[in-house]
Amino acid sequence: MEEHEKRPVGGKRLAPESRGGFWNNWGYLIVTVAVIVVLFKVIFQLSWVPSGSMETTIPEDTLLISWQLPYMSDPTPQRGDIVTFWSDELGKLLVKRVVGLPGDEITFQDGYTYINGEMLDESYLPRQGITQCSASFLVPEGCVFFMGDNRTGSNDARFWKQPYISVDNIRAKVMVGISVLPDNSWRGVRVIH
Repeated sequence: MEEHEKRPVGGKRLAPESRGGFWNNWGYLIVTVAVIVVLFKVIFQLSWVPSGSMETTIPEDTLLISWQLPYMSDPTPQRGDIVTFWSDELGKLLVKRVVGLPGDEITFQDGYTYINGEMLDESYLPRQGITQCSASFLVPEGCVFFMGDNRTGSNDARFWKQPYISVDNIRAKVMVGISVLPDNSWRGVRVIH
């Protein structure tokens, strides 16, 4: 037998086509799994929303697909973006809407949110005029201020001991929500704004 030919345990010679047969049969599956792992480690993020703090935009028990790359060149999101971020105070990944940007003064009056003295257009909220808070906030440089869309049922920056989240803790911009439970405010697959 020539040195480069291999014999399996039983001592029979493998035909040249069966040596490549493994790759022909399983190669596409291996490459596909590798690509999916890279996509969901580097580009996309899967996360689960266990609470109703973002109702009705994102129902409780919704699967989110988020894009991890939009803040690579500029880590500061836009006001109104819905993002996932790590909360050091709560020790977990959260999803909320960006309300305050670095340098913003945030105040509340008559159930409405004001940014630098101007009423914030929050047409995405299920109900207007229900945002309650007696404090005011001045967002430091390099940080953002988050609130949930369910203003009467969200544990958000208005109530945290550390209300400002560093832009370094932002993980991804939410793109798609998948909601399938019968009690959810909506069911199906939606692009999240």
